[in-house]
Amino acid sequence: MPLTYPIRAVAKLTGISVDTLRAWERRYGVVVPARDERGRVYSEADVERLSLLRRAVERGHAIGRVAPLSVEDLRSLVGRPPAAQPAVPLSTPVAIGELLAAVVRFDLDSLRRELTRLAVVLTPRQLALDVALPLMRLVGEAWHDGKLTIGQEHLVTAEIRSLVGALARLREPPPGAPRVLIATPEGDAHELGALVAALLATGAGTAPFYFGPGLPTRELVAAARRLHPRAVVLSMTGADAREGVPQSVAELARALPAGTACWVGGVGAMAARPLLEAAGALVFEDFDGFERALLALAA
Repeated sequence: MPLTYPIRAVAKLTGISVDTLRAWERRYGVVVPARDERGRVYSEADVERLSLLRRAVERGHAIGRVAPLSVEDLRSLVGRPPAAQPAVPLSTPVAIGELLAAVVRFDLDSLRRELTRLAVVLTPRQLALDVALPLMRLVGEAWHDGKLTIGQEHLVTAEIRSLVGALARLREPPPGAPRVLIATPEGDAHELGALVAALLATGAGTAPFYFGPGLPTRELVAAARRLHPRAVVLSMTGADAREGVPQSVAELARALPAGTACWVGGVGAMAARPLLEAAGALVFEDFDGFERALLALAA
């Protein structure tokens, strides 16, 4: 299913105000958004075109002169975005079962040693999707079945969090890389999705700031005003979350400064999707859509 964006999310994502966006559409026909029961919806191609037009205008070009240009011409004018890296085979075998066995044994040395080895030989994307995500899913299932304790679950989470920090220090983002703030909302302490998001952001050429679980809305807004990120990314699992979490995330989406989008993913986000999108947040159904948005942002 193609990813689509409501108008307020597009305004946050591109840095173009809603009023300006509507004026550009009316006067110059810069894009022709589709419509659904919620109003205007924009495709990924629309978002790319609008971002390129904004960059052209920022460089001094009149919107009336650049509006008729094709996307290829706009890319040539303001700089071609980097292409997404093709998927490559894993350069080393990943034995998730052995990692889980180390967790069961409380064998922290073996777990840490193998995770460190994988972090050296795998890309951040592979580490996120082929190691962190399947491992944490297995751990979650084992905990649910009573085969692991909460302490063992926290042990794995701590090691994955340590990898995120190490990669952030070792892989310096390119000059001018867009910043993204990553956290879970206050009341949601499950940070698996946020950790995977941070690894993907590292591999996509953005500059992630990982704030961890349970960050209050007011602190996220204050951090966004200080750091000027292009997006604040929240993972909402919906598990054990306090009442009012979706409302606080919607409040965050409305309170973020212009040019900072609110991106939300997870089971809890999907359950609250109408509320979040009405507030201007962009809700991702899966990590593939999130990664595509990161690559577009890095462009």
